[in-house]
Amino acid sequence: MAMSSAAPLLREVGAASDALSLENRRTPELIIGVVGPIGSGVTYTARALSTILENDFGYTPFMCKASALIAEACPLIGQTYNSELKGRERIERLQTLGNELRTKFGPKYLAEKAVEKIATIRLDRGYKNKEDPTVPLPQRFVHIIDSLKNPAEVRLLRDVYGDMFWLVGVFAPKEIREDRLVGSGIPRAELPGLMERDEDEGFDAGQKVRDTIYEADFFVRNDAPNDERLKRALRRFFDILFNLGVDTPTLDEAAMYTAVSSAASSACLSRQVGAAIYSSSGELIGVGANDVPKFDGGLYRAEDGELDNRCFKWGGKICHNDQRKENLYQHIVRELIDTKLLDKKVSYEKAREALARTDIRNLIEYSRAVHAEMEAIISVARGNKAGIKGSTLYCTTFPCHSCARHIVAAGIRRVIYIEPYPKSLATELHKDAISVRETDEGRCVVFLQYEGVAPKNIVRFFKHGRSRKSQGKLLIRSPKTADPICQPMLDGSATLEKIVVNNLEAMEAAASTKGGDKS
Repeated sequence: MAMSSAAPLLREVGAASDALSLENRRTPELIIGVVGPIGSGVTYTARALSTILENDFGYTPFMCKASALIAEACPLIGQTYNSELKGRERIERLQTLGNELRTKFGPKYLAEKAVEKIATIRLDRGYKNKEDPTVPLPQRFVHIIDSLKNPAEVRLLRDVYGDMFWLVGVFAPKEIREDRLVGSGIPRAELPGLMERDEDEGFDAGQKVRDTIYEADFFVRNDAPNDERLKRALRRFFDILFNLGVDTPTLDEAAMYTAVSSAASSACLSRQVGAAIYSSSGELIGVGANDVPKFDGGLYRAEDGELDNRCFKWGGKICHNDQRKENLYQHIVRELIDTKLLDKKVSYEKAREALARTDIRNLIEYSRAVHAEMEAIISVARGNKAGIKGSTLYCTTFPCHSCARHIVAAGIRRVIYIEPYPKSLATELHKDAISVRETDEGRCVVFLQYEGVAPKNIVRFFKHGRSRKSQGKLLIRSPKTADPICQPMLDGSATLEKIVVNNLEAMEAAASTKGGDKS
């Protein structure tokens, strides 16, 4: 009888069995990370996720607290953690210990510790044979990680768990977060440094919530006075993830997908931003990206070929805003030395570093690009379209203060954005006309953080190809037994190869036995 050429590789996997059939290697198991700035309600959101999945979807939840991982690991760096700490002292101590651990062991260290904890639970409860842990069982388990602070942690969890891992981003306006932190006993005067450190410390092993949250698969806005709104948003996420019925994108989700698609066309060397404007009746009336304007209207595009004069092809292929700022640093230092306001013994580099710590570093007016929001507004005028008054502008990034004043003047009613933009002074310069509180709609232009499925997942969640009907009737799935729309394999590709070849060998052997050995 002919044998599979890969047969010698398969002995360690064992004979074909139900546990080792390829169809049974998909798992409903979930790993959910939660990320959000301090005061946004990350821990509360993690608990709500746990409750919904346990009560409504029949999952066994396991909570993995980053603070517990830090407390457990800090002796490795010669430190201790006092669990009695409260308020600002507790937050700052955990921030410092987390940074030191990531500095010593790498930016993804705390995610690696979370993987270790999950693996320990799997060893205890997740294998067919505990004494021989080679066949992990698909189980209705969910591991919730509260919380992630660094993009390297997210990348590791995606690498290890693939489609088993989902990241939930929790937002709340700065004003609301400040009020919550003050309510927890932290003096308001101490909040700026605490919050800025949490958002971005500026080095690889530091706190980087601002960059981490942008990696989320689903965003929730936790700014309501009660928890019902948050719970509804989370329940909708799971209804979509488990394909319980027919779900389609909200207007906000469809519109932000348009804005992100527009951002992809930007060739700006600094950042890609996209915007879309929808009228009050929900019609798309304008789109824009940040890029260089061209004669006769609009922006340069790839189709312009040799006439394309965007920065990556023109004028030294440099960022002209950065170059102008560098020239400005040099000019200021020279003037200070020439007028004897600065000692010649002070090195240029030290003087430049001092200037770079001022708001000069935030100047953006020397860019050749039209901003995405402005191009979206101009595109409405260029196309002679109606509907901008009372409309909503969707933007991938919080508008700068320059765009913000034009948004107000245009009569736009709402702005929905994903990524914060710390350089923007919009809410400081225009407190009379701009608010970040949804309750102020109708009195101000409200700037709200996006809530819903991340644009990168729109097609994945809403056009997954699964059947919607059975025998001509709507197919309704039970939450307790429904599987996630993305069910990854529990095993690595090498193990899956062995399973396939093992089953192939068994089938061929059975066929040979029935038909007689003709080899």
